[in-house]
Amino acid sequence: MRVVKKIILNIIFVFIFISQLNASVWQQKTNKYFLSGIQSFYSSETIFNRNGERFFLPLGGVFTKYETNLYYEYGLEDDIMFLANMFYYGLSYRDSIGVVTNGGFGDQEVGIQFQLLRDVPSAALQFLVSFPFYTNPGDPPLGNSQVDLQITALVGSPFGKTMSQGFWEIYFGIRKRFEAPSDQLRAGGTIGMNISKKIIILFSASLILGLGNQDKVDQNLTFSQIFLRNLDFTLFKVEPALIYKFNKNISGYVGYSVDAFGRDVGAGRAFKLGLWFQS
Repeated sequence: MRVVKKIILNIIFVFIFISQLNASVWQQKTNKYFLSGIQSFYSSETIFNRNGERFFLPLGGVFTKYETNLYYEYGLEDDIMFLANMFYYGLSYRDSIGVVTNGGFGDQEVGIQFQLLRDVPSAALQFLVSFPFYTNPGDPPLGNSQVDLQITALVGSPFGKTMSQGFWEIYFGIRKRFEAPSDQLRAGGTIGMNISKKIIILFSASLILGLGNQDKVDQNLTFSQIFLRNLDFTLFKVEPALIYKFNKNISGYVGYSVDAFGRDVGAGRAFKLGLWFQS
């Protein structure tokens, strides 16, 4: 039962590191910046097994994650942008036997994005590095204790008769995960609709597809080692959201994320609150 519980916890904790960079195909101009702070509250009582079937965690298990995310863009030149995605976690798994908790900085992300086209549609290419920001990941682990590289192509355009009714954008990327975890294909898209001058409604969907090239799991490993050795998963999630513009520089964000389908990953939902700042 101890080994089974460790493997189930491993599946749940995979969700900790499914971070999605917020970068858009539209970039910051020279010396301009964008900063967002989002607090999310995630919980799950269910997981997807390797066949994509959803079932409840044993012993009434509940996993919760409190995530503080700061995301920053800065225009180095009109066509070159620096970006950073920073995370701090509060993690907990509770069941009828007891509770396991951990907290601290997780894996962080930095990157460079190049604008390829500013026409309609616009296009950009992004290079991203993910790296650990801790000395000991602990249990539940704060990160994957390794460096990942990702290349992403983004395409998007406004729409409507006056090109002001809303926008769409899509992205496709591949993440190279060194050491044990599987490489991943990542894809997604967002549709935004301007309801009024102050209100925008967003609907986003994203897919992470594990390529299955990870090492096999050794069930004699410790919990953290099992986590590091078994990160081949698939997840499709949807997220409706609302943005309210207080003024031209500050906006509020409210979102709700649902894990719609997956394989070997947590099946939960998250509520998000945030503020956006635009120079």
